[in-house]
Amino acid sequence: MKKSILQLNRMSLLVTAGVFISLMAYQPYAKSAQNDAATGQVFNIGSDMTFPPYEYLENGTPKGVDVQIMEKLAQLNGSLKPNWIDTRWVNLIPGLKSGRFDVLYSSMYITKERMAQIDMIPYLKTDISLLVLKDSKYQPKGPMDLCGRTVGAMKGTAFVAQVQSISKDRCEADGKKPIVIREFETSPQTTQAVLAHAVEVQYDDAAVMKAAVKSLPKRVEISSTESFFPVISGIGVRKGDKKTHDLITSGLEKMKRSGDLKRILDEYGIQEPSPEDISRVMN
Repeated sequence: MKKSILQLNRMSLLVTAGVFISLMAYQPYAKSAQNDAATGQVFNIGSDMTFPPYEYLENGTPKGVDVQIMEKLAQLNGSLKPNWIDTRWVNLIPGLKSGRFDVLYSSMYITKERMAQIDMIPYLKTDISLLVLKDSKYQPKGPMDLCGRTVGAMKGTAFVAQVQSISKDRCEADGKKPIVIREFETSPQTTQAVLAHAVEVQYDDAAVMKAAVKSLPKRVEISSTESFFPVISGIGVRKGDKKTHDLITSGLEKMKRSGDLKRILDEYGIQEPSPEDISRVMN
């Protein structure tokens, strides 16, 4: 009998201790949930932040045109709290689909292949520029000037597919030598390849190439004068995530009406897409 009572007392102590530990474990979680509710919705934004002037890190702080636009969207929404997560380009779409990111904001061009995997919200229009060494004898103006040359482009981007298309559909189809394509993890690494004579020319976004020239005015220059692939960039959200899609879309519409979107884009010499541009790419 005494043994049974002792066992019951031990069991009571264990249960009491278990309840106490559970409550202790629950309190920080409950407090965190209350803080989340009080401070608003945190948006984990996947971005390759090596792409000035769109998105980049300055002393660890996110900067650039896309960051400014998202900050304005957050101001308009009030409850939106952007949390930028720097990653490399090839991780973006897989990260969004797996739930690591809520949004992709990385000056991502809208393509049919991407639209098959994620939803995209258009917000700017851009094109391609070619970057070469300052005062180089080789001054490519347009796509056909790339035939038989060594071209650097950022891995996993539409740039590589575009150069491959130029090589096959224009150069080789016209009896010229194919383009030798070398891929690099980031845009700055590609620019370094130009400086190191590892490639003859960098094929990249026009605004990014302007930023490179601004950063290295005595070492590189833009040689191209012809249009390549005018494209629309979009903000990516998961398929079926209507809440996030509507939140961003409504915020962008407010920015368009107020002129804030055009003001930010103009600051970087970037165009706002026309309704016709948007209709063409989204359809």
